[in-house]
Amino acid sequence: MSEAPAIKLQPLGPRRWGLKGPLDFSTVPAALAALQALWTEPGTVTLSLHGVSKSNSAGLALLLECLEQARAHGVTLVLENLPAGLRDLARMSNAEGLLVSAATREGGHG
Repeated sequence: MSEAPAIKLQPLGPRRWGLKGPLDFSTVPAALAALQALWTEPGTVTLSLHGVSKSNSAGLALLLECLEQARAHGVTLVLENLPAGLRDLARMSNAEGLLVSAATREGGHG
């Protein structure tokens, strides 16, 4: 029996992180647990989704939850490189404005 692919949180620089791997129902719980450690200090945290290989509605729910949790801890979460599939799901769910407002101009449309 093969092990399910894991999502990994990788440091990209000061207060900059990247997710790598699938962002779906099987990986969201681990991703949420890892991401919650990023809201320990107020300020801005950037999260790149460039390494996300696939995503679904669970990934969208995760990002919306992270935006809310970060805000509650005084953290501005900036999203970069949103996968087109997540952007499409957000649009169909009338949640695109929430994700787009958190996305950077240069990195958020990829």
